[in-house]
Amino acid sequence: MSGGAPTRDMSGGAPTGANVAVIYHSRKGTVRSLAAAVASGAEAAGASVRLRSVREEGGGPGAEPADLADLVWADAIVWGTPTHYGNVSVPLKEFIDSTGPAGLWSAGSLANLAVSALTSSTSLNGGQEGTLLSLHRTMYHWGALVTSGGAPGASADDWHDTGGNPYGLSVCADPQGRISASAEAAARSLGARMTGLAARVRPLRPSRARPSRPRAGGAQRLLIVFQQGDHRLRGLVDALAVGAAEEGAEIRLRHVDGDETRLRHVDGDEVTSADVEWADGIAWGMRSRTGVLPSPLAAFIERTQRELPGPGYRGKAVTAFGTTLNAHAGGESTLLSAYTAMHQWDAVVLAPGYTDPVVNAAGGNPYGTLHHAGNGPSEQSAAAAAHYQGRRFAIATAALATPPRTPHDRPRSALGSA
Repeated sequence: MSGGAPTRDMSGGAPTGANVAVIYHSRKGTVRSLAAAVASGAEAAGASVRLRSVREEGGGPGAEPADLADLVWADAIVWGTPTHYGNVSVPLKEFIDSTGPAGLWSAGSLANLAVSALTSSTSLNGGQEGTLLSLHRTMYHWGALVTSGGAPGASADDWHDTGGNPYGLSVCADPQGRISASAEAAARSLGARMTGLAARVRPLRPSRARPSRPRAGGAQRLLIVFQQGDHRLRGLVDALAVGAAEEGAEIRLRHVDGDETRLRHVDGDEVTSADVEWADGIAWGMRSRTGVLPSPLAAFIERTQRELPGPGYRGKAVTAFGTTLNAHAGGESTLLSAYTAMHQWDAVVLAPGYTDPVVNAAGGNPYGTLHHAGNGPSEQSAAAAAHYQGRRFAIATAALATPPRTPHDRPRSALGSA
């Protein structure tokens, strides 16, 4: 496929009512070619598509310039960037950063987008994973629903031929901006998948929702998995469960244990792979000790991925929360490690972001509610944030578990400031 890219809005296939924006920066043309293929896949799946560039380099026809209005218009975004020292390129980063001074971020206009990303570098690795994960972290701040995109439905071989990156689509850059047939197939598949997610999250976007905010309803099933032995963590578990139940969710509370808690009081049932299979969404509650996913949870996730039939964690909504010994004892890193693990298994990550004042009141962690001993946010503030996180998670899970609505259906619930 050449480096050419359409320069207009596109729509095709059976209309879904979903808006998909593909926004990229390209140096050599490879990212431009991938972005065009994503846009083509989304168009074929029935989305209204805007293919936009923040800067054109390396020759070849380019897309129309990106504008902040494209972010408000979109229900889903696929970001494209070359890998630059394991991070997002400066032009794309500047565009994303401009949402702050423009007031879009603080106003909540960017919440609830479905988001994925793609990248390229001169070598097979070269920081591609770090680039995609850095984009994910930024989107968590927005309160987006972030997904890796997963293996293309047409052929898993195509996915492996492109390197099998679990965090998004990545390829080696080509001096002429060409991409292989496998890369094009993977990009088109990503566009189709993002169209399906866009149709589901569309009623949750602030610009689509009705002024009133009814309960989500439905029969979404939420599994809350937590470590035992920490009364502060159990308090967050209970608050999150209450918030989710208020939005109509069916809740299962399950614990996961390591050797250090085997002799302690057993707090309910231990989680099994059957619980994961039952759930539409999973909330992980953990104690941060070393800044990485706690070993009992890591072992359970690895074991259940082998035991679960079919897609396993694929497409399930996930969120995380926890406790730490002090404000900066690795809590953020622990939550992020949980999300990294879930992207490995192609879940949809929903961090709370800065979507409600209770997040700031509880310490301002956009990745999930954290509570620590000593000076800092009160137990009541942490409980309020967990309660909000539970409500928000239940609403998003209900949307993801519901077939996409037609353009004429009225949205059932808003998802944002409570």
